[in-house]
Amino acid sequence: MQPAALPMDDRIPVHVLTGFLGSGKTTFLRHLLGDPGFSDTAVVINEFGEVGLDHLLVREVSEDAVLLSSGCLCCAVRDDLISTLSDLAAMMRHGQVPPFRRVVIETTGLADPAPIMQAVMSDLQLRRSYRAGTVVTTVDGVSGTSSIAGFAEAAQQVALADCIVVTKSDLVEPWRLDALGLEIGKINPAVRRLVSGKAGMPETGDIFEQAAGLQPRHAVVFGVRAVRHSAGIETFTVDVPEEVEWPVFIDWLELLLSGRGLSILRVKGLLPVAGDARPVVIHGVQHVVYPPEYLPAWPDGVRRGWLVFIARDLTATAIENSLREILALPD
Repeated sequence: MQPAALPMDDRIPVHVLTGFLGSGKTTFLRHLLGDPGFSDTAVVINEFGEVGLDHLLVREVSEDAVLLSSGCLCCAVRDDLISTLSDLAAMMRHGQVPPFRRVVIETTGLADPAPIMQAVMSDLQLRRSYRAGTVVTTVDGVSGTSSIAGFAEAAQQVALADCIVVTKSDLVEPWRLDALGLEIGKINPAVRRLVSGKAGMPETGDIFEQAAGLQPRHAVVFGVRAVRHSAGIETFTVDVPEEVEWPVFIDWLELLLSGRGLSILRVKGLLPVAGDARPVVIHGVQHVVYPPEYLPAWPDGVRRGWLVFIARDLTATAIENSLREILALPD
């Protein structure tokens, strides 16, 4: 699996909108669906009834898909996600639905986003039309701290997020928002955070486009070591200071995820690869590795690699020892 240049990928990104029960995810989804700038989007949801789409409905385009007044295509999951996404792509190719350039999947409040990402990453048929996009997680500004502490599902939704939207900010004291921010940072220190409330909602395009990929902002994770929170999920960074031989590294990573995929919720980072001046973006979820890609240049010109792990029952020391042995890195 050789890295691919980023500009060559014109497949449709599949984004995930998730969030724990009562976190304001449905309100945010309605905000998305009513935004004219979101018109070239297919939204996949579990049930139309929970979202309240009657005032947005234009016409039914198939048994399970409707066209909204904003131009969004809204589709319900009928059998499974893979068949739903495949059907959407086929309908677009045959001119049965308007063209769309992004898909947003809205999960239930207790859902784990990882299997959705895995489906897009691992299914060969889907990968012809789609690529994995970003995970946006809504977190309740009022009850988010207790939800993260008490429910593994809420903590995992935060752990896998590329962007966090803290909701109901107008209903809680600033110090509680600060405390929630600390809890989020323990789980996912590099995540981008936005705040919403009755006074205003974040710009939708800004969320999905700027949260995508590995931006230079991720440099802040340097030096983060073994941060564990109440759900037993640990976040740590492993430095990769030397160039790696690509075939050796990818064999190691695939073997690691194959053997410990249930423990590794997510791994992402940048790598210096022998024979190329560009950094390689690494991204994996549980048992599956994304197709690796190049960035045009190193952030801030610093040619030093790193891998961020979000894992359960797996230590930074174990990863460092394994990587050191395989790649002959110094102690």
